[in-house]
Amino acid sequence: MMTSETRDDPELLRISGLRVGFGDGPDIVDGVDLSLAPGKILCLVGESGSGKSLTALSLMKLLPPNARLTAKRLQFQATDILALSEERMAALRGDRLAMVFQEPMTSLNPVMTVGEQIVEALRQHRTLSRAEAREAALEMLKRVHIPAADQRMDAYPHQLSGGMRQRVMIAIALVCRPALLIADEPTTALDVTIESQILALIDELRSELGTAVLFITHSLAVVAEIADEIAVMYAGRVVERGSRDAIFSDPQHPYTLSLFAAMPRANDFGRQLASIDGQVPSPGDMPEGCRFAPRCPFAVDCCREAYPPLLPAEPGHDVACWRAPLEEAVAKALPA
Repeated sequence: MMTSETRDDPELLRISGLRVGFGDGPDIVDGVDLSLAPGKILCLVGESGSGKSLTALSLMKLLPPNARLTAKRLQFQATDILALSEERMAALRGDRLAMVFQEPMTSLNPVMTVGEQIVEALRQHRTLSRAEAREAALEMLKRVHIPAADQRMDAYPHQLSGGMRQRVMIAIALVCRPALLIADEPTTALDVTIESQILALIDELRSELGTAVLFITHSLAVVAEIADEIAVMYAGRVVERGSRDAIFSDPQHPYTLSLFAAMPRANDFGRQLASIDGQVPSPGDMPEGCRFAPRCPFAVDCCREAYPPLLPAEPGHDVACWRAPLEEAVAKALPA
């Protein structure tokens, strides 16, 4: 039986030992542990192919039919997601648990007006007349700062700009006031000005509605702007996690350091950006030890022999690295 609303619970979402694979193939998401408190923003960051989006789709149970999904714990508001039937999961999606995807043009229905699509989401989960749902939909469009919202209600997706389409997607996702919003790189296709506006909007609505956010991105600039907590993923595993302040002030995994080194900065005009040598290993060709070892400048023999556990570097800051704390590794690498 699904539980009632529990926004005061210390953990809204708890994931332990999440694994996702396809058919008889290896696990692509391999033992992910995450937690998220009500009203907080957790940024899941990493390169393409690290397993971020698969982790999100697992929470929504929107994986392909040949997917293999297991976990020690996959709990949302004290509800075991793995135990839910498809009918119960469909009732949860769009209501207490919602998702915004990267490209709104492939998510919005091109033959329905944006107002109709918000009304449909409302009437799926709430007992409202069409007039009541339309009034609530219009109010939501105003909340996401759509100009001339009453006119845009009857517009089709192709008649809106990319930024406005993404605002419509956010309106659809939040109209039922979900406890958790999953945002899968929702600003990637937008220019930097619109991106900043969308990030500010998500943060504003998070504060206004009390909605927690799992925000998936490859951009540390985005992370710096909105994150409360950060989890860094590499090759299907979380390699570092902690508060935004802890990760930005004292990154302890070489992969996290490499991401920071490759991050463009305002005063970097004319300077060649750093890059990370090599590439993320394919699921069927993972190294025996640390999966980042072949690309890591600090790797030693033990890194290539066994995978390091995710352990506290300090309270609230965990890292999976045999060389942590990295200050010692750097000191040993410097000439005497």
